[in-house]
This record gives sequence, C-alpha cells and structure tokens, in this order.
Amino acid sequence: MVLHLLIVVLASTVMYLYLHYKTHMNLRLMLIDNLIVAFVAWIVGLVVFNTIVLSVIVSILVLPFIAYAGIQLRFWRTPKRKVTARDNQIVSPADGNIIYINRIDEDREFVSIKNGRFSKIDELTGTDMVRRPCIQIGINMTPFDVHKNCSPCDGKIVLSKHIVGKFHSLKEFISMTENERHTYVINNDEYEVAVVQIASKRVRRVDSYVNEGQEVTKGDWIGMIRFGSQVDIFLPIDAKIQVKLKEQVYAKSTIIAEISK
Repeated sequence: MVLHLLIVVLASTVMYLYLHYKTHMNLRLMLIDNLIVAFVAWIVGLVVFNTIVLSVIVSILVLPFIAYAGIQLRFWRTPKRKVTARDNQIVSPADGNIIYINRIDEDREFVSIKNGRFSKIDELTGTDMVRRPCIQIGINMTPFDVHKNCSPCDGKIVLSKHIVGKFHSLKEFISMTENERHTYVINNDEYEVAVVQIASKRVRRVDSYVNEGQEVTKGDWIGMIRFGSQVDIFLPIDAKIQVKLKEQVYAKSTIIAEISK
C-alpha cells in the first residue's frame, strides 16, 4: 500500500509540475492540490481493485479527471474575503501574479502588454477619464486562480465598456485589440482607477456585474472572465506601489498601492 501511494504521488507530482510549467501556477497551490488529488486517486484505486498493479494503473488513470474537477472548483468558487484595506489603499482587482509594473507618461497611449507585444486600449486612449502620467500593473490569471474580479476602490463606475472579440491566444499580438475584453473606470472625486479584463484563447465570455453610473464599494465583485485571462489596472502616478514583479496577489485582500492624501 505504501509503495502504491508513493507511485501515485510521484505520478501526480509529475502532472502538476507540467501544469506549473504551462500555467505558472503558484507552487504552494500545486503542493496542496497535488496531495489531495493523489490521495483521492489512491483511495479510488484501492476501492476498485485489490491487486497492487491494477490499483496503481487505475489511480494514475483517474488522476487527470480528479485534477480537472479540482481546478474547476477553484476556478468557479467565490471566496469570502474580508476587506481590511484603509481608505487610501487600493486592493488587487484579481487573483494572479504580477507580470509588469509600468509608468504611462503623458506622451504615451494606454496599452496592454503580453509577451513583450504592445497594443492600444482604445476605449481609454482619447479620453480624459484616467489622467496621464499614471501607473499600470498587469496581473496574469491562471486556471488555478479565482476568476471573479473586484473593484479596487470605492467610487462610481463612470465607464463600463464591453468589446466583443475574436478570441485569439494572448500570445498573439492582435489579442489585446481584438480579443473580448471589458473596461471599467472608477471615480471617487479624488482619483480615477481603470480596470481592464482581457479574455484569452477560446474564451467566449467576459461577464460584467455592474453598470455605468453605479456606485461600488472596495471589494465588490464587478465581473468575471471565463478561463485564461489577464487584468490590467491603471493607477494615479503618485500611488505608492506595494507589490513587486512575479508576486502572487489576491482579489480583495492584497493591497497593491497606497494613494497619498
């Protein structure tokens, strides 16, 4: 039985290491999910067959299905997180890892960046809703992250615009201008913050839970992206950034910036 369990854990670890390579998932999540999936698969193997060889084969075969079920549970869950940020603190609008922190100067247009490629966020370019210079933070969301997005601050939704897309891979240059996305601008009379939800390959939906003109509270769920995706947030230039590149952040709970009063 011990040998059976060790073989299942090894097979599960190899599978999760591959998932980490493909999605850059948090290794802490890999450890937790890996042990749970391996244990459940081991139990299934023991229940179905009494012989070691057949139990090992069955356990390894059911690993991907149990892992997929676990990923789905993580993806669709709505975590109950308490917002502890102070009035002048901005919380992360999404779960994921920080892929860039950029300064957008007055002579630069609003763009999103993926794999070193730039493209315009036309719904912000040409408006004065978000003042330049400003700071842009990109958050990459993997299938292991919660895909609901929240308002990073208190305020009023002064822009809520949905762009129907063609669903290219985020690795393709045209994905940022042609993929489905939804852009919000939130104003609270002191500053404006923009949040851009960008869909990925095969994603057919970006859901919005709020409307233009609606008041939102910091941490309110404002929308959801189905599967692989990216969220960009544009902040005032005087914001003091509290996160660093490659850091894992969490919607509602991680403080990504402080606004000077």
